[in-house]
Amino acid sequence: MTDCVAACRVALLLGTLALAGCASYSDSFDVVDHKLSAGQYDAALKDIEKQSNTKKDRVLYLLNKGMVLSMKRDFAGSNQAFEAAKAEMDRLYAVSVTENTLSFIVNDSTVSYAGDDYEQVLLHLYMALNFLELGQPKEARVEALQVDVKLREIGERIPDYKFTEDALSRYLSGMIYEELGEWSDAMIDYRKAYEAYKKYQVNNYGVPMPDMLKHDLLRLAQRQGLKDEAARYSKEFNIELQQDKIQKAGQEGELVFILNNGLAPIKREKVVAAWVPSPAGKSGPQAARSPSPPLLVKIALPYYESRANNVLSARILVSGNQADTQLVENIDAIARASLDARMPAITARSIARAVAKGAIQESVDRAGNSGNSNDAAVQLISSFVIRVATAATERADTRSWLTLPANIQMAKISLPPGNYDVTVELLGVGDRVVETRAYPQVTIHDARNTYLTQHWVPAIPTTRR
Repeated sequence: MTDCVAACRVALLLGTLALAGCASYSDSFDVVDHKLSAGQYDAALKDIEKQSNTKKDRVLYLLNKGMVLSMKRDFAGSNQAFEAAKAEMDRLYAVSVTENTLSFIVNDSTVSYAGDDYEQVLLHLYMALNFLELGQPKEARVEALQVDVKLREIGERIPDYKFTEDALSRYLSGMIYEELGEWSDAMIDYRKAYEAYKKYQVNNYGVPMPDMLKHDLLRLAQRQGLKDEAARYSKEFNIELQQDKIQKAGQEGELVFILNNGLAPIKREKVVAAWVPSPAGKSGPQAARSPSPPLLVKIALPYYESRANNVLSARILVSGNQADTQLVENIDAIARASLDARMPAITARSIARAVAKGAIQESVDRAGNSGNSNDAAVQLISSFVIRVATAATERADTRSWLTLPANIQMAKISLPPGNYDVTVELLGVGDRVVETRAYPQVTIHDARNTYLTQHWVPAIPTTRR
């Protein structure tokens, strides 16, 4: 009777968790994608708000809310949501033993989501961009400092991890420091961005070093009197910078346009088969003579699927000047590399869960064969429930920050102080204009940067099956 009661309790636990854990996070986000592509930001926010009471996904709720508010150009509201996400990430930094135990029994999605490493860095990047849009470079500088802390923390915790530097965050930090007149710190971060973009080529992130950074490195090295370093950059980049250009740049402001292009890849689930040792092997001399055969188990693993996009770049037109955007961050590639790095651990946990669930199943089956006819019906039900629950609860964790762009692009135009009408042409294949947006009366200040960000979500299906 005792074995029967224990088996029933396990069956009920797994059955209850199966009912609670069948839905895929990425599948539930499809409706939000379509509203974003239609520019229905308020409607998308209402759908995102439905996730606010799910404690384990609270970080994702806040990250997505913050990004959609940024799309609405509510930069202050966006940063309030991002600040709350940051606080929740800090709270989750101490791992919960209870949640880890539950994830071993059920699946990885039962653990509270604290953000992937690259997502935690990009949180600071987007907070900095919001502050810059609000004309608050000193507040943006705080986020730049936190990027440095976060990247050092990642490097110390995972020394061999590819994502120990974020090129765009370093580049933006250098721009912030330069605007605040902190020339040495700006030069340091421009150098770090230079090194990071070189690593991006090695790590197959698909982002060449932007020409803008090359000019900024050479210009600031020359301004700081670093003649040897300036000469090295001039030779490497095949750029000659004249002194009059440095003086002219100091008398102008600069429009910095940033395109958040498309949507980041979405995690899907695939089921694969694996052979594992039997969890209930025999003991003693009999085990050596007739070892238990291995078991064929099915495990669910996540993979990334890119989302369609019909915009390749953008052209900025202002007062007779124009500039084309350059790729400065490939979030699609970074996300895939991050998942690839964690896949061995994810696979090992999935196999361990499958073995453990197999042991539970065998325990229930043995209880059913104990010969106690009074418990036969209960044991039969328990066995059935566990088989169903085992299959239902083996789900991949498909959570990620889904409102991030697929890539980030940048363009710069130097302009005398004044108010300008800015036109942005979003370009597709063959430089075909997909959409045109106008930003009237954008103010350019003397010797300061003016930041203008735009999000593009294509008005076509963003996911495929």
